[in-house]
Amino acid sequence: MPLLTVAHDYICPWCWVARRQAEKLHAEFPALELVWKGFELLPEGLASVSTPEDKEAPIKPPTPSRFDLMLLAEGLTLPVRKRKYSFSRKALEGAEFALEAGKAEAWHDAVYFAYWEESKNIAEWATLKACAEKAKLDPAELKRALHEGKYRDRVIEYDDPAHEAGVWNVPTWMFEGNWIAETPYVVLREKIKQFVEENE
Repeated sequence: MPLLTVAHDYICPWCWVARRQAEKLHAEFPALELVWKGFELLPEGLASVSTPEDKEAPIKPPTPSRFDLMLLAEGLTLPVRKRKYSFSRKALEGAEFALEAGKAEAWHDAVYFAYWEESKNIAEWATLKACAEKAKLDPAELKRALHEGKYRDRVIEYDDPAHEAGVWNVPTWMFEGNWIAETPYVVLREKIKQFVEENE
């Protein structure tokens, strides 16, 4: 079975798009298996760098961002979150717990839905407990694993550890010898088609 790793974080809008792309890929390439590897975008202690203010912005014509163009290319509308971002560490650790239980896809679906569609705080236990129940995982076992830090070393942090691992953007699709990131479906599909054919 073709197995491909994808670097991601739940709080990344590009990764939300990648999950929608994955739905199309699974429909077209049912033999494909994706493993979603947690790369924590906002670890505690990471120094934030603000974008310098563009003082001429008010007099410039508006231009779409790369992400705006990505949404347009994919025919998607990003849900509008009603609250500030969440820290994702515990959710990413929970994904490792779900992977061992054979429920990783259900966990990812539940967490992405909670964060983007429901504007939930995925750093809170109540949200993670609801996601565990939705994915048919044992909340008590999950809580114990998170409390013990059982999967803490499996999540890779930004910036330096992620860069050392070769990941500069999420999502990164880790094709052997040729990783790609933040990629439109039309490009991704061709890479997947070749990957599946070479690994069947």
